[in-house]
Amino acid sequence: MEERKAEILAKSVERRENELIGYLNELVRIPTFVPPGKNYARIVDMLIPVFVDFGFQCERIDMPEDVYEAKQKNDDLRGARANLIATKDTGADESVLIYTHLDVVPAGEGWNSPPFETVIKKDRVYGRGVADSKGSVASLLTALSLMYEQNWDSKYNLTVALTTDEEIGPYSGLCYFADEGLLRGDYCLCMDGDNEGIAIATNGVLNWEIRVQGKSCHSSIPFMGVNAIEAAEVVMSELEDVKKKVELRESKAPCGSYMTDISGQEHIKPVFNVTMINGGVKENIIPPSCTLRGDRRYIPEEDVSDVIKEFEDALEAIKRKHGIELELHSKPGYPPMFTEPDTEWVIEVQEAVSEAFGVAKALIGVQGGLDVAYAVQKTNQPVCAFGVGSFLDGNAHGADENVRIRDLKDYVKFLVGLLT
Repeated sequence: MEERKAEILAKSVERRENELIGYLNELVRIPTFVPPGKNYARIVDMLIPVFVDFGFQCERIDMPEDVYEAKQKNDDLRGARANLIATKDTGADESVLIYTHLDVVPAGEGWNSPPFETVIKKDRVYGRGVADSKGSVASLLTALSLMYEQNWDSKYNLTVALTTDEEIGPYSGLCYFADEGLLRGDYCLCMDGDNEGIAIATNGVLNWEIRVQGKSCHSSIPFMGVNAIEAAEVVMSELEDVKKKVELRESKAPCGSYMTDISGQEHIKPVFNVTMINGGVKENIIPPSCTLRGDRRYIPEEDVSDVIKEFEDALEAIKRKHGIELELHSKPGYPPMFTEPDTEWVIEVQEAVSEAFGVAKALIGVQGGLDVAYAVQKTNQPVCAFGVGSFLDGNAHGADENVRIRDLKDYVKFLVGLLT
């Protein structure tokens, strides 16, 4: 960015702190936590006139009932599954899709301030969603406001997708947009995630359930039945071998430095977790069944069909070895994501981020999954994910979620620098 423009940008951002915090406060005060997600329409309807003022064409798009029934509905959800798409044709040769989600996780316990109000303490703003990821939305609105005031046109045509149900899945508003062909653009910027580095890779997610079958009888004569919980213990013990085998693998995508410091690993890795167990009827009844649930995170180099087959083969071997009756149900979630690091878009994003934040930001992979991976699998757009919150100290999803005001301002500078 030319020196004079950079100077104007820096001064303009500093003057807009109240506007930036004001946008964030408006967003946080609408409790879009999911489940149930009943306030999606409120936040979309609030945002539409803001984008219109900046010259965008806007549309609220609710996920149709038949799609919702087939792919997303569960008993915990309420209200319209409302989403926003905003477009601005600047006459440019190339287009960018900018995306993040408007839903947040429930507040939970342990807060030292009201979770659905922004509270400023020292150099930070506290509130549910300020880091994940309403802070990114507030920064985007501030960036667009600044560009509009300075008459700085975007060098890209813009499509902004602000969608819902990312935090609950498995079929978010963004997934619906992708299937409907609404995510137009040569490149994609995902504003979800944290600001440790620029994520070009994520793991895919496979949720699974194993039902272990036993035979009930009176607990005083257990030899007349089959204890499904004890059989499940055997299954879990055998699955340790699967876990060890899976977690020896690694991706070519590097971890961020914080992850390396914490775990010692230098690249993202697949993981295999047993996370839930449920069984039994009553203390004096031998349990007739036991259900194990968990997830398998798989790296971009793995194919989900191979992941499922490996799991199925392992369980068949357990059945043959121990004579245990069981069945597996696999439910793929968001797929993995990978963008080659030497693509023009990745280089441009990295340069804009590093300039705005005043420190070199690395290209990294992350262990978790993002719904944007589903979208770009359909669109074939090169994608970078870079958010405003800090993985290290922002406590996203936890009590007292927070974001540094300096990071919000630097994110505004990043967006303006990238788009102009």
